Amino acid sequence: MVMEKPSGTLTGPNLISCISELSPADYDDFTYCTQIATHSADLVSSRFTDSEKWLHEYVVTLNFFGWSVFQDAIFTRTRYDISTSIADFLVQSAQSMPDSRQGNAMIDTLDALKPDNPAIASLDKESLNGKHFQVIPVRYDSKGFLEVAVFNLELVANAKKNSFIFWSWEEQPATIIQHRASLKLDKRILESKRSMIEKKRLEIRMKRFDLRKRHQ
Repeated sequence: MVMEKPSGTLTGPNLISCISELSPADYDDFTYCTQIATHSADLVSSRFTDSEKWLHEYVVTLNFFGWSVFQDAIFTRTRYDISTSIADFLVQSAQSMPDSRQGNAMIDTLDALKPDNPAIASLDKESLNGKHFQVIPVRYDSKGFLEVAVFNLELVANAKKNSFIFWSWEEQPATIIQHRASLKLDKRILESKRSMIEKKRLEIRMKRFDLRKRHQ
């Protein structure tokens, strides 16, 4: 069995999807930052009862480590009625993004997640079966800057399903409420905080599942 480099990571309620060109160092940097930001937001607010306040603290913490908000899309609230799976919805959303690589990256991330039962069980638990979770595509922009789009998602449905992300909602009404924020990294700021990042991530010790597609 050949193990490929990760096509994504699950940590806490966050599913991170990355294009194949992402360096391992940049991949780890964002994963550590999002773990710390998640922990910080959890201390301020419940992600299940006040997701906007939670997201604000999450973004403020990322900003402290060098991730600055750009575009006007932050916290824009949109609703989508879904009749397929959330996985299909995520792929369609990624395919509509300006960088065509992100659609393929999302497919690879979800393909790697699907057979990983411990990771799916962790996502179900951390999100309360979809009540609140985040999907975060990561890429380099045209100038080589690291850029992330944070999709803060809430599943509103009458039924509670395990493996909710792959469940087909064709026969039961379901709605996704989405807030989105776009952030870009200033590496100089991150480098100045590196010792703090290392200290904090070791204190938190949030579970991390590196998602790899397996080939026989």
